[in-house]
Amino acid sequence: MMLVRYGGDITKGKLFLSVLLIFGLALIINVSTSATVTNGTAVHTGPKVITADPVNNTVITKSQTITVKFNTTIKTRSPWIELKNGNTVISTKYYINGSTLCITPTTTLATGIKYALTIHTNSISDLTGNGNSLYSTSFTLSPITLAQMKDGQNRAQTFFNKNQRLPNYVNYGLTKIPIAQFQKIIATQGLKINTKITNPNASLDSIMKGAAKYGYSHSASTAAAMERIGAGDCWAMSDYLYTKMTAAHMQARIIQYPTAYSANHRSVQYKQNGVWVNAPYRSYGLNSMFNNTQSTGTVIRCS
Repeated sequence: MMLVRYGGDITKGKLFLSVLLIFGLALIINVSTSATVTNGTAVHTGPKVITADPVNNTVITKSQTITVKFNTTIKTRSPWIELKNGNTVISTKYYINGSTLCITPTTTLATGIKYALTIHTNSISDLTGNGNSLYSTSFTLSPITLAQMKDGQNRAQTFFNKNQRLPNYVNYGLTKIPIAQFQKIIATQGLKINTKITNPNASLDSIMKGAAKYGYSHSASTAAAMERIGAGDCWAMSDYLYTKMTAAHMQARIIQYPTAYSANHRSVQYKQNGVWVNAPYRSYGLNSMFNNTQSTGTVIRCS
């Protein structure tokens, strides 16, 4: 070790200070290569995810390798990478290509299921050893796209509203998806078919009470005109009842037939337990000119 002399004396204090300065400089250089200094404290930062394929919460139509790209070159550290279907862990293998982590299921993924990928904390690191933070993403593997799910949901809902039951299948061209499977598929995206059955008796009571306040008049032949002037003919009342019943998810129809007063009298029926039933005009005291006189005729409108 070289000693620094001043006037023939060894100045130990200055020598000690020089050594401290050199050591401190080396420490600063070393810290700057592996951490960020904030307010005098070294804060280690690990690799961060910038993109993933599939994108989080997306729908894909075929099984594929999942890729997660980081903002820096990565390597394994203490790998704990999980792909799950609910609580079931899916077997996978992985490899690293520069800044991209690639996870491949060892078997083809099943369709109609939502999968969750988790890269646990410190599973990988950058080249200086800084580990990653916890990262999670999810995707759904489905035989149909999200747009097709929404289209099928609308069609199935319309069918249920009309028939008070679900269809057996949801069709896409020549492909038929059983309704139970379809419901599971759309549930992965938070979609569902409302299968709450409207109480037909409660709806019917409300509708007929509303109809009873209108009188008979030749001046109106549509529901809108009857509601405007407070009275209408059998065509107007039929239009009114049919519209209200359909809005209440009841299956209804208007039939037309000749009577002693008219060659084209109209009345309304609704379906109950699979059978067409005449609207109970008399039970609610409607004008006799609205009443049905028979249960068959030409079907004018049917929901």
